[in-house]
Amino acid sequence: MSFRFRQFEVEDSHSTMKVGTDAMLLGSWVQPSNAESILDVGTGCGVLALMMAQGSGAQIDAIDIHKPSVKEAENNIAKSPWAGRIRVFCRPVEEHACLSGTQYDVIITNPPFFINSLKPDSSKKLIAKHETSLSLTTLLESSLHLMHKGSSLAIILPLAEGLMFTKMANMNGLFLAKRLLVRPLPAKSFHRVLMEFRLVSADEVTEDELTIFSVEGSFSEKYLSMTQNFHLFNQKRP
Repeated sequence: MSFRFRQFEVEDSHSTMKVGTDAMLLGSWVQPSNAESILDVGTGCGVLALMMAQGSGAQIDAIDIHKPSVKEAENNIAKSPWAGRIRVFCRPVEEHACLSGTQYDVIITNPPFFINSLKPDSSKKLIAKHETSLSLTTLLESSLHLMHKGSSLAIILPLAEGLMFTKMANMNGLFLAKRLLVRPLPAKSFHRVLMEFRLVSADEVTEDELTIFSVEGSFSEKYLSMTQNFHLFNQKRP
């Protein structure tokens, strides 16, 4: 399926990680304008790498273990205005941590996250949404190798996995700096958490909340404001 953003277009038919609300939220929430180097872990169709390129002048590396996703990301990036600033690699994050020789200003990831749920039939869905392909422990350990003192790690997870990852991060010297709790509708519970971690402990964690849809089913004003640099609002649900 082809999805048009304000400044680029993404095809995601062959990718593990599709264009969706999670990616839209994370890519809009992260502010990479001062970054010189960015890593997108589990890039899928390349949407987060492209959003980071639109929002910065950084050199961007995007990695994924799924070859069709890597090929699709390369095609999407080649058609974008930022083809010269984004490289795509078919490799796991632990291998990239050993080979890249780079410590990134920003690491961004929409990782596989359903740790204890039933495994889906589709192998692409299995890679995209289950911890069988990338454990949170591996993600954390590899990210630490790829960060310098001023780096940030931005991640979106379900609430339970987010709490688990925060505890793991604290035990390894990575500290929560900013958090956004997300729910789909006003009457629903929070189902996602966006988090930014740093190697230096913040005096105070910045906390916020977001409801994606109004009770009528249209996007909330806060969601529209947050995603306005990317979203074409003639499409109701990304």
